Amino acid sequence: MSLHQGLSVFIIDDNEMTRGLLRAIIQGDAYDVVGDAGTAEAARTRLRSLQVDIVCLDVVMPGGDGLELLNWISEKYPKTSVLMVTASTDRRTVEHALRNGAKGYIVKPFNPGTVMDALNKIGAQVKAQRAAARI
Repeated sequence: MSLHQGLSVFIIDDNEMTRGLLRAIIQGDAYDVVGDAGTAEAARTRLRSLQVDIVCLDVVMPGGDGLELLNWISEKYPKTSVLMVTASTDRRTVEHALRNGAKGYIVKPFNPGTVMDALNKIGAQVKAQRAAARI
């Protein structure tokens, strides 16, 4: 068991450089990046063996659509929050993601402040839900 006190984050993006950049931005005292995947299939496999608080999820990936993966995560892991991190600005895509459980949506190219602001907002919700569950 990890002694890390931060929330666990898993990154799903087909671009290895984007995954590395997100990891560098996110990893710290508040967040622990516990893994990443470049395809929807790899993400499903890895998520089955992890407990993850927040998933950063791309929309467009080979071998699987991020919106379908969002639905799968919401169904299988309802306590896991999803932050969409994508270049897709199509209004339908944004609305679909938010309507189907995404807690946030940021557009590439992103800057560290945007990523951390969105994560901190979601992290506060996760911590509030945990506190409420303990009452």
